[in-house]
Amino acid sequence: MSFIVIIVVFGLVQYWGTAQVFQRDGRYFEWIETTKAWFPSDSAQLLAQVLLPVVLLWCALGVIESVSSLLLFLVSIPLLMFSLGRGDFQEWLKGYCEASHRNDNEVATEYASRLGVNAEDISGWPDLHRQTLRKAGYLGFERWFTAIFWFVLLGPLGAVFYRLTAIAGSAGDQSDEVRDLTQRLLWLLEWPVVRLLGLSFALTGNFVGCIHNWKECLLCLKRPTEEVMEHYVHGALNVNGEEITQEGITEQELDALIPLFTRSLILWLCVLAVLTIV
Repeated sequence: MSFIVIIVVFGLVQYWGTAQVFQRDGRYFEWIETTKAWFPSDSAQLLAQVLLPVVLLWCALGVIESVSSLLLFLVSIPLLMFSLGRGDFQEWLKGYCEASHRNDNEVATEYASRLGVNAEDISGWPDLHRQTLRKAGYLGFERWFTAIFWFVLLGPLGAVFYRLTAIAGSAGDQSDEVRDLTQRLLWLLEWPVVRLLGLSFALTGNFVGCIHNWKECLLCLKRPTEEVMEHYVHGALNVNGEEITQEGITEQELDALIPLFTRSLILWLCVLAVLTIV
């Protein structure tokens, strides 16, 4: 069932462009505010914000499954779509690349900001390209692959748990302690996924460069996910440290990022298909 749900969601996202219709986070942000008033402890706030909704969802899914497996299948589709990354990552990156080709700094900076780049710290095109590649690499990773991984492993509960953790970690009005706890939990959830995707990059990109970077980060317990993802992207796109120092990231690597993610996603779907058949 998991594979069929993923294929249906993939088709719907390709048709609509995004999954925004199922990604209404307003009520969840209201719940985050409520937990601050109800729970003075930081750990209790985190449990209430992330774990309590998942427990309630687990109870609801248990009832739904007892009624009908088909109904559970239908409910799993919007839950997985909710668990995908926010925003239109591909549209933003394409817009950035087109503006970069026109040498339109203002529009390129706007798209880079949507991707999460802090434009105030940018010194020129090479630096802007590098920061954009780093941010876009992480957004491409968390948009699909983490949700798919935890959906396959733990069903809708796993995917929703990851997305709620990510949303709670990005909420702007969290206390420093809660934010730190959330980021640690998010790092744990992303740790196995980013390394599996790095191996996929080696198969769908430059094998020699990526497998070297993959081995270097394989057992690392200190680097943040974004940094590990950047390392894998550089390896898959055949960017080495000397090139970054002398020439910087070029438009060529940015243009190649979306096809790299597309090939890796297709690889994952093919592997899931084989596992489903077996």
